[in-house]
Amino acid sequence: QILLDLELLYNCKKRNMKTFAVIFTFCLVGALALMEEQRAKLSAHKTACIAETGVDQQLIENAKKGIIADDDKLSCFALCMLKKIGAMTDDGTINVELVRQKMLDGGIAVEKIDNIINKCADIAGPTPCKKAGNIIKCLANTNLNILN
Repeated sequence: QILLDLELLYNCKKRNMKTFAVIFTFCLVGALALMEEQRAKLSAHKTACIAETGVDQQLIENAKKGIIADDDKLSCFALCMLKKIGAMTDDGTINVELVRQKMLDGGIAVEKIDNIINKCADIAGPTPCKKAGNIIKCLANTNLNILN
């Protein structure tokens, strides 16, 4: 009887592990699909913002490396991207809670998020484009580059 009970327990655990593995696999595939969907959206936003602003793509590539030019089109590109992801409004207002959540979702530590928000959320500029450009520069100085 004890052997039967052990065998049943073993089979139950084995079945539970298989179930866990299947569920885990579906969750992982779902998460990867969501990440791919987000990448596709960002790529579409980037394409639209390049067309809208006429920014030189080399300036974007340089900005990804932390070399951010003082360029009006690049600043307007930054505004366009920030607006499309919901982080900034047309008038240049930052949606701090959405930004905080996106950074949390991206795996950034809470202390670093607080530091970034304290440094960059109140950055000003004479126009919404300039403000967005200044924010991108601030983010680059905190080693967070949203253009990647």
